[in-house]
Amino acid sequence: MGNGAVFQLIPLRFRHEIGLMTGLVGCAGGVGGFFLAQTLGYAKGMTGGFGAGFLFFGALALLGFIGLAMVKVRWRTTWGAVSGARV
Repeated sequence: MGNGAVFQLIPLRFRHEIGLMTGLVGCAGGVGGFFLAQTLGYAKGMTGGFGAGFLFFGALALLGFIGLAMVKVRWRTTWGAVSGARV
């Protein structure tokens, strides 16, 4: 669901670079899928459980959420209003 939302926002923000940005988002998703399994395996090998890996990804998600909350207002006033889209 989150992946679809990102791909839906690409044309609103990157009107002239849709192909490039779609490729970069897809690439980031592929790397993220690989990194998740790799990190959980590393955590299992080092600690004997998956808890440290899940804690790492929970902290990473919290960091991403805080960053998104910080730029949300600016995005709505700059490119969201200009494109006429309800963001």
